[in-house]
Amino acid sequence: LLMKTRIEYAYGIIMEKADRLVDEDYFNAKKEYQKANTIFQEARSEGLEILSDRYPDFKDWLIAESVINFNENDIEDMYWLAASYGGCISSSRGNPFELVNLPYIGKLLKTCIQIQPGWNNGALYSAMMSFTTSRSDLNEKMLRDTIDYYFNQAIVFSGGMDAGLYVTYAQSIHRTFQERKEFEEKLNLVIEMDVFRNSDYELTNLIAKNRAKWLLSKTDDYFLE
Repeated sequence: LLMKTRIEYAYGIIMEKADRLVDEDYFNAKKEYQKANTIFQEARSEGLEILSDRYPDFKDWLIAESVINFNENDIEDMYWLAASYGGCISSSRGNPFELVNLPYIGKLLKTCIQIQPGWNNGALYSAMMSFTTSRSDLNEKMLRDTIDYYFNQAIVFSGGMDAGLYVTYAQSIHRTFQERKEFEEKLNLVIEMDVFRNSDYELTNLIAKNRAKWLLSKTDDYFLE
C-alpha cells in the first residue's frame, strides 16, 4: 500500500523531526508539522475513497448512520485510515476541526479488533493505546486501566517484541502522572532491546529506540522533581 508507506514516513521521519524541533525552533517545527499534515490528509482521502468504493455506505457507517459487515480483508485499509486520522489530529496541533474526528479512530480500530484481535502482532491494541491518550473524557483511573488493558493485550500478541509499546506507555502514563523512575526504566528497557534484522519490528524498533534516547534527554524538562 502506497498509503501505508506515506503514513509511516510522515510519522517516523517528519513528525519525529517536528517533535524534536518544537521547543527550540517553533517556526521550522510548524513547517514540518504542516508537511506531515498534508501527507496525512492525502492518505485519509485515499483511505476513504478505497473503503467507499468497496462499501458505498462507508461514510454513513463512520458517523453511525449505517451497518456494514466488514471482514478480515478490510482490516489493513481500516487500520491505515485510522492512522491517517490520528496523524491529521497530531500534526494539526489541536485544530478543533480535526479533533472532532477523534471518535472515528476508536470506531475503526474497535471494529477491526472485533474481526481479528491479533492482526499484525497486536498492532490494533498498540494503536488503541495512542488513541486512548488522546481522549479527554477519562479520569486517571480510567485512563490507567484502559491503557493497561491495551498494553497487556499488545504485549501478548507481539510477544513483547514491539519496543514502541513501552515508549507509548512511558509517555502516556509515567510522564503524565510524574512517575520519573518508571519513565526512565521503560525507556532504558527500550534502548537495551535487541533489534533483530529482517524481523517485523526492525524499523519500528529502531525508531522507538531513537525516540527513547531523545525522551530520556528531556527527562529534567518533563518532571518537577
